[in-house]
Amino acid sequence: MYPHLLTLGPFQLLGHAFGPFYLYSYGVCMALALGFSIFLFAKDTGKYIAPKVKLSYEQGFQKAFDLGVWVIICSIVGARVFYVWENHDQFSSMAPTTAMLFNQSIHIPIPEGWWSALKIQEGGLVFYGGLFGAVVSAIVWFYYAKWPYSYCFDLVAPYICLGQAIGRVGCFLNGCCYGNVDVHYGMIFPGGDDQLPHLPTQLWEMAGDLALFFFLLWIRKRTIRFPWLTISLYAFTYGLLRFVIEFWRRSWDKHYLIFFNSASQAVSGILVAVALVAMGFIFFDNRKVKPAKNK
Repeated sequence: MYPHLLTLGPFQLLGHAFGPFYLYSYGVCMALALGFSIFLFAKDTGKYIAPKVKLSYEQGFQKAFDLGVWVIICSIVGARVFYVWENHDQFSSMAPTTAMLFNQSIHIPIPEGWWSALKIQEGGLVFYGGLFGAVVSAIVWFYYAKWPYSYCFDLVAPYICLGQAIGRVGCFLNGCCYGNVDVHYGMIFPGGDDQLPHLPTQLWEMAGDLALFFFLLWIRKRTIRFPWLTISLYAFTYGLLRFVIEFWRRSWDKHYLIFFNSASQAVSGILVAVALVAMGFIFFDNRKVKPAKNK
């Protein structure tokens, strides 16, 4: 694959060596994913939300970008925390280190591996952790800005799928998040743990996310008048998509919540169940009984 889109250096400048510096394909795709999603939501904010909160189009547009800054920060933190939690075994190795205490050298065992949890540039982000961080930051923002929760989440639902699709392109180029070994339909990812052919599940999800983006964008015109319905449809459709793909992404060497084969599959199952319950409440809450005609 192409984890580095551009390499600059190494080079000499003023007698000092610099570089090499890399432009990572995953980072570029993540920037494009967040940029496009926030831009489209900002346009909708100026058009639909701003009049509801007594702001001009320009003010609503700008405030959406202010929100986007907090969403980006919290989503990165959440994505990394979820990854570290899911793969805690690789970060919990103990290694002795030497320290001076009262002029005496002593050995202190410290969890050296946990320091690498801060090295986000080496990879390791989980979407569901990022989604959780983004949702929490958005809820706090909407509360203080007094923006309508349901309307905002319903508007942004399609753009989450668009961002996911672009992000999966970054996963493919980076050679991560691939599927199980398959000698017939797999491909070799140079940056992977082995040199065996793996299923390109990143491209499967990218195609599914794009389909969901256009579907939700189309149906949002009809569902936006029912609070929480569009975002519930997103949770159901994406959760189902991810749940199915996880069967080909992870082997059954680990089990989460008894029978799920990955933490993401477990979250997907919970997401689908919660979405179904939410859509049931929305349906019964908005069902109108037609008055009987006088005979």
